[in-house]
Amino acid sequence: MRAAAVLVVGSELVTGVRLDTNSTEVTAALLAAGFAPDEVVARPDDEAAIAETVRRLVDTHDLVVVTGGLGPTHDDVTREAVSRALGLPLVPDPRLAERLTQVARRHRDPEAAAQVVRQADVLEGARVLEPATGTAPGQVVSGPWGHVVLLPGPPHEMRPMLESFLGTVRVGVAPRFVRCVGISESDVQVTAQRLLDAYAGIGFTVLASPALVDAVLFDAGAGGEVLDRAAAEIASALAEDCYSTDGSTLAETVIALARDARCSVAVAESCTGGLLGGALTEVPGASDVFCGGIVSYADDVKTSVLGVPPGTLQDHGAVSAETAAAMAEGVRERLGADLAVAVTGIAGPGGGTPSKPVGTVWFAVADADESSATLRHLFGDRDGIRTRAVVTALDLLRREIGGRAR
Repeated sequence: MRAAAVLVVGSELVTGVRLDTNSTEVTAALLAAGFAPDEVVARPDDEAAIAETVRRLVDTHDLVVVTGGLGPTHDDVTREAVSRALGLPLVPDPRLAERLTQVARRHRDPEAAAQVVRQADVLEGARVLEPATGTAPGQVVSGPWGHVVLLPGPPHEMRPMLESFLGTVRVGVAPRFVRCVGISESDVQVTAQRLLDAYAGIGFTVLASPALVDAVLFDAGAGGEVLDRAAAEIASALAEDCYSTDGSTLAETVIALARDARCSVAVAESCTGGLLGGALTEVPGASDVFCGGIVSYADDVKTSVLGVPPGTLQDHGAVSAETAAAMAEGVRERLGADLAVAVTGIAGPGGGTPSKPVGTVWFAVADADESSATLRHLFGDRDGIRTRAVVTALDLLRREIGGRAR
């Protein structure tokens, strides 16, 4: 695999004012395109620091992807820094300049307008990546050093340009992802490693995120067909704990299963505050099967909107098997879904008791005939608990729908 590096630019990223998500997305896309990212670097909006880093990275990598610092403000200096690093002059692109001049007319201050037009400056010989949103174009410059790609910082501007570029330079064999849920990282690793001992030419790693684990297989000479065979064996050994071998997310898998089963789905949420419905609606075409959701954070909403009996809340509390089941039954009936899942719990940092500590979360799944509740004791901070709760709810839906198909 060809070596790649990622450089994220922005003082706000280095100082922690804003979270860097670009490096994660870019490295994942590079892996899928057959590259081997082995370094991620962050630099502030400092021309000299960016230039020095680019010079170092191009000496040891076939591909360097730089995100950020291409906009119209005073601290957007990536163009100038890369020009300095590679010894390539910046030249105005007439077509870009014409388009950006139209945009600049919306600005009242002449200096602000001039800064907008400055985005038309491109490295000599560069291929322009047109923006799908925003005003900053991307650039690709190739030379003895390989490829250097400049992409905007905002993720929604960066993503389509990255995909456009990678569509022209995909190399080698893409990794295979065996995606798992409801199983520990170590268990996945041991199961996969035992099977991979029979293979040569396959690299292997395990990637974990809250409540999810990916076994990633890399081509080290085995070839794509052998990778597919190994991935299928691992998936079979992991059985129901494996939800995808084609790169699908857990939410995408749930939507696909529901569509195949012609099963409509609804959700009722308390502690997750809409995150569960949001995960499902991130999937294109989710409206084929997802009816909707109700966020019933307050107890009176659980009663007035979902129909949870006041006595249930009084006798068992909002975080209980009985309340979760009533929430699932209520949302299923009100939204006319075939299947519903509910989640109610204590995400913290406060609100816990000795009998119901922070991380106590009840889930329930209901259909037209019955409902069943499941207790989980989740760990982490507030965000971690909520994220794990969403994953757990999706997994309960996946297993329920998958069981019906069998």
